[in-house]
Amino acid sequence: MGRRLVIAALTFAAFVLSTPARAQAIDPQFRSDIESLLQVTGAGSLGAQMAMLVSNQVIDSMKKAQPNVPERVVTIVKETLNAEFTKAFEPSGELMGKMVGIYASHFTPQEVKALLAFYGTDVGRKAVSVLPMLAQDGAAAGQQWAQQNMSRVLGVLQQRLRDEGLVK
Repeated sequence: MGRRLVIAALTFAAFVLSTPARAQAIDPQFRSDIESLLQVTGAGSLGAQMAMLVSNQVIDSMKKAQPNVPERVVTIVKETLNAEFTKAFEPSGELMGKMVGIYASHFTPQEVKALLAFYGTDVGRKAVSVLPMLAQDGAAAGQQWAQQNMSRVLGVLQQRLRDEGLVK
C-alpha cells in the first residue's frame, strides 16, 4: 500500500513538473526582464506553494483511501516532494528556466516592461503580496465546492454517458 502511494505521488510530481516550454532564442535583455518579473511577482515561491498545496491534497486523499499506509511514509513523501518543488522553482531551478520561455511565448518585451512598471506601484506590490492568499483561498473554495457538488456532477456525467449509449 505504501509503495502505491509513493508511486502515485511521484507520478503526480512528474506530471506537475513536466510543463513543456517552447524552445526559442530569447534576447538577453528580454530574458533579464522576464527573470526580474518572475522575481518581483514571486512566481517561483507561488509556483512552489501551489505545487505543494496540490500534492499535499492529493497525498492526503490517497491516505484517506488507503489508511493502512504508515504515517511516516506520508511524511517522507510530502517532505521530499515539497523540497523538490521548492528547488525546481528557485531562480536557478530547472522549472524557472522553462518559465522564462513560457513567458516569452505569451508576452512581448514591451508587455513585460509594462508589467514590471505595474508591479513597481503600490497596487502592484499589493497584488503580489495577496496573490498567495487569493490562490490558497481559491483552492480551498474549489475543494469545498467539489466536496459539496461531486456526487451531483457524477450523476450528471453518468446520465450523459447513458444518454449517449456509452455506459449502461
